[in-house]
Amino acid sequence: MNLELDTSAATFRLGDRVAGRYNYTDEFKPYLHPLTTPAGHVVSLASPHDHKHHKGLMYALSVPNVNFWEERPTKPGEVPGRQVHEQFTSVTDAAETVGFEQTLRWLPSDGGDPIFQETRSISCRHEPASNGFAWIWSAELSALQDTELTMSKWSALQADGRLVNYHGLGIRFRREFGCTGGNRLLLDGQETPIAEGSGTTYRIAEFEGSIDGTWPVQKAAVRLSQSMGNALFVMDKPFAFMGIGPSNLGPVSLKTGETLTERYEVLVFDVVSDSE
Repeated sequence: MNLELDTSAATFRLGDRVAGRYNYTDEFKPYLHPLTTPAGHVVSLASPHDHKHHKGLMYALSVPNVNFWEERPTKPGEVPGRQVHEQFTSVTDAAETVGFEQTLRWLPSDGGDPIFQETRSISCRHEPASNGFAWIWSAELSALQDTELTMSKWSALQADGRLVNYHGLGIRFRREFGCTGGNRLLLDGQETPIAEGSGTTYRIAEFEGSIDGTWPVQKAAVRLSQSMGNALFVMDKPFAFMGIGPSNLGPVSLKTGETLTERYEVLVFDVVSDSE
């Protein structure tokens, strides 16, 4: 694989095929889009009309009075946050696995004191046996002040009375993955109704959807794996989204100098039917 780095993005390629493009100079948060399967199907959606801040595969959180997710105030006294790219400290641009290490500073948009310093690494490799591109997204987020990871006021109420938040590593799926039926959610390999997936702490969550304009209909999927025990948020109505994060079941306090370590494996792949 190859990695091409320019002044605004890092593009991951397998030959002439784009596996993903990491847009690192966005005003608010870097993100991966388009995110594609080896067959060329784009599974991500960036800045749709209904949620401008949904940007492909992205990582963001929220703290008191600074919202790094919604990119706008959601309550009185709150300001948006910005993840500011500082530098790439390591780049592998031609190998079986390509990627980079990056430093970012998380700042309030009003110029206040920084909240976090982050070392992030993103890598990708082609996995022919899985019909996919295998990504690793990891981060070490060091608190520069005492703070707390907060939940969104739009956290989803579950049947058991719990609220489940959606901050963390999330992916907004292509439009037809939502509200069209035929989607599948597998949790550790077990098919689960999508409406029952949020709030679970399974190690592997897989979302599968159908691709418009393909006959016979082709399918693609994203498999999100973790070892931290963070809770899942997933939905396909009115749109399709899946994410896992440290504050999805409740606030998390962090002291100055404390480091939050996150590591996710993301497999983006073409689904092969039993008849093929």
